[in-house]
Amino acid sequence: MKSYKRIFAGLLAILSLGSCNDDAFLKEEPKTIYTTKTAFEKSSQVESQLVTAYRKIFSIHGYAIESLAPSPALLGGVGSDVTDIFHSLAGQGAGGWSNYAAWTTSDGKFSTVWDDFYKLISFSNLVLMGAENVEWTDETEKTYDIAQARFFRGYSYLRLAECFGGVPIVDQFTESLKLDYTRASREDVYKFAIEDLKAAAEGLPAYPKQDGKVAQGAAYHFLAEAYLGLGVETNNSSGDNYSKAADAAKKTIALHPLMTNRFGKRADPDSKSSNNGIPAYKPDGNVFYDLFQVGNYAYSAGNTESVWIIDIPGYDELQASGLSEGMYSGYMHSGQIYYLTQFVGPVFRDMRWKQELREEGANDCPFLGDIDIDKYPGGNLSAYLGGSSIGRVTPTTYLSDKVWEGDYWNDMRNDSINICRNFICLDRSHSRHGTIVKAEELNDPKGLLPLSAKIAMQDDWGWHSSAMDVHVAQYGRDWYVVRSSETYLLLAEALYRDGKSEDAATAINTVRSRANASKMLSGSEISIYTILDERARELSYEERRWPTLLRMGSSLNGGSNEVMKKQLLQNAMYTSDFPFYTGTIEWTLFPIPVKYIQMNSEAELEQNPGWK
Repeated sequence: MKSYKRIFAGLLAILSLGSCNDDAFLKEEPKTIYTTKTAFEKSSQVESQLVTAYRKIFSIHGYAIESLAPSPALLGGVGSDVTDIFHSLAGQGAGGWSNYAAWTTSDGKFSTVWDDFYKLISFSNLVLMGAENVEWTDETEKTYDIAQARFFRGYSYLRLAECFGGVPIVDQFTESLKLDYTRASREDVYKFAIEDLKAAAEGLPAYPKQDGKVAQGAAYHFLAEAYLGLGVETNNSSGDNYSKAADAAKKTIALHPLMTNRFGKRADPDSKSSNNGIPAYKPDGNVFYDLFQVGNYAYSAGNTESVWIIDIPGYDELQASGLSEGMYSGYMHSGQIYYLTQFVGPVFRDMRWKQELREEGANDCPFLGDIDIDKYPGGNLSAYLGGSSIGRVTPTTYLSDKVWEGDYWNDMRNDSINICRNFICLDRSHSRHGTIVKAEELNDPKGLLPLSAKIAMQDDWGWHSSAMDVHVAQYGRDWYVVRSSETYLLLAEALYRDGKSEDAATAINTVRSRANASKMLSGSEISIYTILDERARELSYEERRWPTLLRMGSSLNGGSNEVMKKQLLQNAMYTSDFPFYTGTIEWTLFPIPVKYIQMNSEAELEQNPGWK
């Protein structure tokens, strides 16, 4: 069993820190009352506190990013230019996240992001305090634990600076109630994140000690992103932020070269293994497809591109560990198992033929009725149809179509095995059985959306046998936090911003060449928009899209971010695909949650411009 899952099972509750004024009672130091003095007595307790930090990261990244849990959904781009709530569930736009008229300073999605990162900072500060309060038999372990804590703290401040601008910097754990926080400048928050990430890179190992743990590649990746943010915020006033970003990105790339050839569980033509009756070998697969197959995500599995993953337990591991947190739709689940299949993608069972195509004796839905269950286990909930999606979140036209138009169509990432756009009628009672169903043949043509192989496994090889009826939980299917292909795109941005467009084109073309794309870019074609488009092609559903867009502008002089505004107004679902919101965007950052402004009664936390 993977070691971190054993750690989860044995997690100690050491967070209940408190204080008491009874001197006599304090002298007894009862072990059931934890204070900053008694919480850490041995180094293993520091490691246990690090587990709470990893669990918080898992809740930010590892849940279904589109389950509409606020942090993973918002950070993952719901309401941006790449995804939003399906139009029939969003009241044709009123309930969509890109109906920006509905955004307020009391919106829970903003306060949850704020909460999550400050909790991660608190956990990190507690580790740093504990590491200095206990004796260590192995100084290298102390260095390693401190490096992980500084990584999490630096990562948190990077995200806070990107999303909210200047925020209070809390660099020590405190037990006392504090009501006089003040905002540091966005520049200073970026600089604080940079110092933490630099220290983390020095103390972390070159490669993950265990699947799911951070290592140097992740630290250098986010260090590059922090330098980019600082450069944009200050108009690169120091003159070297972009070159430092490029240097950091190159360090990650050196540690984690791209995968350029087929690899892993489904790439061996001599393999005789199978699962659920499906051969492991996938002859029409490619290297991009291989990146998203069960068992292929981790660096330890030979995937050099893998920088940092969320390590998801398999069914048997989950059952044996005792980590199951209950049942979901009748199936065992854990908070660390993402339900992308459940929340993302088309809902085939809700589709209906147009009236003139309906036939007596056949189902009104091309994907219901008389289905060959032996060929499509689960019927309308089969792997072929992406499983039991409720379709809460769907891609925008920008993500599903625009970025692939024209010269960009011929690309491995756009192959049908990676983005399936054509689906056949499964109803054997209909004369169209076995033929491709066209969008214009359905009552709601916009409901027939592409299905990404990152989200759903379209054959039953990767599924556990317990999921065959409904295809809900993807046990054992890990999730990327960082692949080095994203680092290449950070490198391209740094080079472009530093006036080196030809070198930026080379960096982007490295990613495009791996994808066997027919079009390569010249230096004259590089802009921040071509970089954003390439991020959408390569990193759909993986990228933290809102932080990317928000760091494209500066908060100085009232704030400006024309890049983000253009992307949102031209490409978001309810400004473009279904033009419900027709107003302007006056803000350039998320709002400071109003409840924290009100609670901070002894000092002023200023609200960001553009928010009332």
